[in-house]
Amino acid sequence: MSSREIAAGEAIGVGQGRSSCPELPLNRVAQSVAILAKFRYTMVIRRWHMLKQLIPREYNFFESFDQATKHAVNAAKLLLKLTEHYEDADPIARELNSVEHACDDVAHHTMEQLNKTFITALDREDIHVMILRIDDVVDLTNAAANRMAFFGIQKPTQHSVNLAKQVVRGCEKLAEAVHGMRSAKNYEQVMQDCITVHEVENAADDILHAALAELFATEKNAIEVIKWKDIYETMEKITDRLEDVANVLQGVIVKMS
Repeated sequence: MSSREIAAGEAIGVGQGRSSCPELPLNRVAQSVAILAKFRYTMVIRRWHMLKQLIPREYNFFESFDQATKHAVNAAKLLLKLTEHYEDADPIARELNSVEHACDDVAHHTMEQLNKTFITALDREDIHVMILRIDDVVDLTNAAANRMAFFGIQKPTQHSVNLAKQVVRGCEKLAEAVHGMRSAKNYEQVMQDCITVHEVENAADDILHAALAELFATEKNAIEVIKWKDIYETMEKITDRLEDVANVLQGVIVKMS
């Protein structure tokens, strides 16, 4: 076969769509693309997990406030129960002591999370004051119960029962106010609850003054005077701490409005 015939044959082959180049391995290309895509996806996921470790996690401090006020309500009810059923003072005081420890745990955990959280829903100072003052409420409630249980008093006075009732009322209203802080639409009701807490503190002041006046006028035993003065003043301080938390809540609402 001559060179002309060979050239003509190649020209005919090209014209009919046949190529002298080998076909591309499309299946291998697809596999390579899939492997590359999987690799990139894996790298993105790894980088995201690394970023998550660096970004501070958001903590719901309202949950801590709810837990703490729940302990405060339980402690207040136990104090009232102690004044109304003084024959069971010792086991009630021990139960209240357990509630106080549980509230301490909530306060400590909240402080730890506050130190770890970069951005908070409320000002850090407000969170700090609120959780500590709620914890103070439970601490003072426990202290009042312990004084009544271990001071060796004959029986609770009507003034101590009335103070305990005010403490229960104040703790319940504070719990409602704290829970309402989750949404701005509840702010008006929160303000009303805070006003009720202020009224509780004023009522407790009046009871304290009447109790001390009667104590000094009628009690001749100096030791009994010291005991009951300490008990009355400790119970009244509980309402002072409730008012402190209410003041913080009102300040937060002013900032948010």
